[in-house]
Amino acid sequence: MDPTIISTVIGASATISAALIARTKGKALSELKKEWSEYQGQASTHESYLDIEYGVHIISPVNERVSGDVIEIKGTYKVMPPPEALRLFAVSPDKTSLGERFWPQEIVKEFSPETKTWKAKANIVGLPKNGGSIIVAVVGQPTIVLWNYYYKVGPQVGWWDFEGWPTDSKECHRVNIIRV
Repeated sequence: MDPTIISTVIGASATISAALIARTKGKALSELKKEWSEYQGQASTHESYLDIEYGVHIISPVNERVSGDVIEIKGTYKVMPPPEALRLFAVSPDKTSLGERFWPQEIVKEFSPETKTWKAKANIVGLPKNGGSIIVAVVGQPTIVLWNYYYKVGPQVGWWDFEGWPTDSKECHRVNIIRV
């Protein structure tokens, strides 16, 4: 195997391990080892972390009426995704010639290995009253770079939407919501 690939895999493993430890501080070491073992088992049989089936689903809200500008999204997973890779998008029902309109939301950082649940928030103020969707997705590095740029310049130039789904991202689950 190419030494560059081996170095990359070792480096990624160390980074993911450190992040998992930081994300689960206060959790039982056995739970952390179990999560890490499950991820390693999945990662070893795939070329990219985007190819892994994480079993990520949104459990709340699901096809519900929601109020407020910011809502809490809760979900479950079977295999914990890599750090910073699981993210939320708000989706408008209005489309352009390039496809659906998406707005990046929070990076999912709050995981509970004991219950295999996660939660994050989504700002839905830009969605029309007839609602839209919330997507939870595992994103690749190009989308992470675009995401970071979006949050760096968005406050200065005004927020905008992504038109068309990023090709390096894997939609895990989508739910519809209606704003009240």
